[in-house]
Amino acid sequence: MNAETAVPREELSVTEARDHFSERVNRAHYSGEITYVTRGRRHQRAAAIVPADLVEHYEALLDERDARIAAERLADVEAGRSETVSLEDLERELGL
Repeated sequence: MNAETAVPREELSVTEARDHFSERVNRAHYSGEITYVTRGRRHQRAAAIVPADLVEHYEALLDERDARIAAERLADVEAGRSETVSLEDLERELGL
């Protein structure tokens, strides 16, 4: 299986997803299935019902990225490649 077919996926309209919500939540929880919820005439994806651990993993990746960026910015300040602005100066500059 390639990355596109590794997890069962289905698309349902908002109405269909509402009518089968409990079933879709169970499929996400027990089978790892992703259900995309679509809307409009073009059936554009608007949301998804996904396993909670998938979202938790995604959030952990975002936290790691944010920590890496913060460390890089701090290193820039400490090395003199970037400078800081006090909150008071920023407020004054913005007229707050």
